[in-house]
Amino acid sequence: MGVYDPLYIFFFTVLIGIIYLVVLFYTIYKTKFNVIGNILVGISIISYLLVGMYMIGAGYYADAGYYEDGYTGMLLGIGFLELILLTYPYIFITLALLLGKKEDATKS
Repeated sequence: MGVYDPLYIFFFTVLIGIIYLVVLFYTIYKTKFNVIGNILVGISIISYLLVGMYMIGAGYYADAGYYEDGYTGMLLGIGFLELILLTYPYIFITLALLLGKKEDATKS
């Protein structure tokens, strides 16, 4: 059974991955986090790196031709699964903003 991953999914996944870096740096630059926020930002970065490692690993396997039916993947095998997995870093950075932002003690 072959898997069809259109070319635009590859480009969309790469674009979303690059935008995450911009969002992460902007969030860290503009927001002060408490302990929970720092932990959630750390989880977000770790999940982003894990997804990246998975994407590169899947590309190695796809290029080596380990699939049974001869399908070797398109452009490192990046497709729908990686796009879905890339939502987790965004979820954790959103949680960091919602739950881990330091409140100003002088505000009433």
